[in-house]
Formats: sequence, C-alpha cells, structure tokens
Amino acid sequence: MKVNTSKSKNAESFYIKQSYIDSNGKSTSRTIRKLGTLKELLVEHSPTRDDVMAWAKEQARIETEKFEQEKANHCIPITFHPNRKIAHGEKRKFQGGYLFLQSLYYELGLNKVCRKIRDKHHYDYDLNAILSDLIYTRILEPGSKRSSFETAKNFLEAPTYQLHDVYGS
Repeated sequence: MKVNTSKSKNAESFYIKQSYIDSNGKSTSRTIRKLGTLKELLVEHSPTRDDVMAWAKEQARIETEKFEQEKANHCIPITFHPNRKIAHGEKRKFQGGYLFLQSLYYELGLNKVCRKIRDKHHYDYDLNAILSDLIYTRILEPGSKRSSFETAKNFLEAPTYQLHDVYGS
C-alpha cells in the first residue's frame, strides 16, 4: 500500500492505494481508503504538509499489515457431498508428474526434431505427442507401448492420437 495524492485547483487529497496485477496481466491499482484533503488533515494532525504525509504513510503501513493479516488468515471452503455419485466414465483423477519432464523435453528441442521428421516424411499422426508421451510414461511408469498409451490417458493433457498411431511410429 502506498500514499497517493491528487491535486486540484481547490484542494489536495490523500488516498491509500494498492497496486496489483489484474486478470489480464496488467499492473493496476485500486483505492483502499480516502484519508481526506490537506486542509482537513492539517487541522487534525499537525501544522505542516510533511507531518500530514508522515501520518498518511503510517496509515498506509497499518493498512498493509491488516491486508497481510487477512491474507494469511484467508481460507477457501471446500464443500464435499458424500451422497452425490460420480457419473460413469467421468474422470476425477489426473497425473501431473510429467510436467517437469515436459519442460526438459522442450528445452532439449525434441519437438523441433519431431516437426522436421514429420515434415520430411509427411506423417499423418502427431509424432511429437507420441514421442513425448512415450518418454514421460517410460520414465514414470516403465512398460510397453500399449501400457504407455493407457497411462498417458490419465495425464492432464490426454493424448489426441490413437493406439495404432503409436505402433506406426
């Protein structure tokens, strides 16, 4: 939180503002509290503008502490319904352990190699997806191509290819 002043031809107003990043990723701010005008605050707090500014900064520090305390104590309630049944075939459990391996895969540039091979030989299937899933599953849960395909179905990003594409690659 910071103190912000706004000057007009008649008065100077003091505000406590909070800066944050909005949902679009842009930096913005919102007014938390209006402290008052310089004329009002000089009467209440002291004879100079610097004294009013010091008081305003102290108020901003108090607001920051209050905000941090609320943030630390904030909890999100999660409601469970033990009587509700999960619909047949609905997936509720996914594996995400491959995401670390995925970052390594793309850092090594294996996706570019697969794209060049696909373009050279005109494959219909996604060689990059098949190779990456085979690598992830063989590291995490070693097995055959079929079991790797079945394991990949539980990933956050399920395969878009078919089992016969795995055998054809």
